[in-house]
Amino acid sequence: MKKIYFSIQSTILAVLTTTIMIGCAPQAPATPTVDIVGTTAVQLAIVMLTQTAGAVTPTPLPPTETPTPIFTETPALPTEKPQIKPAALIENTGCWRGPGDTYTLISNIEVNANGRMNVIILGMGSEAGWIIIRNPYFNNPCWVRLSSMDIDPNMDMSQFPPMTPGP
Repeated sequence: MKKIYFSIQSTILAVLTTTIMIGCAPQAPATPTVDIVGTTAVQLAIVMLTQTAGAVTPTPLPPTETPTPIFTETPALPTEKPQIKPAALIENTGCWRGPGDTYTLISNIEVNANGRMNVIILGMGSEAGWIIIRNPYFNNPCWVRLSSMDIDPNMDMSQFPPMTPGP
């Protein structure tokens, strides 16, 4: 009985050992499943990217008669601004701190031998008939009567700011 018992034990041991060895043995690599949808999409994209569409040729329009252009001469624009005479006093006059003799007299300005004294206009007086110039003697602003001035009609007077008398 010992022999049978040993034989059964040996058989069980052999079966267990074989089962364990088979279970622990390396498996054969699994065959990957094929992604049919993904493969088809990639194949379609490759076909679309490598094919060129035929260009559509429009129906040609019938020829039309084009008139020959006629040359017309364009008048030349003046390249220079007109020469503007400098503003000048045309008579001996007083140069005031404001419009009139109620303000302090800064100096009297005398015209030269040809009857002119060129001056620089600084602004238009807030009171009609007066203009502010740079005093040619003291280099400060002063008010003179507009009637004492010779101003070129081409001079743009809007460039000068309106000014009010100081204290």
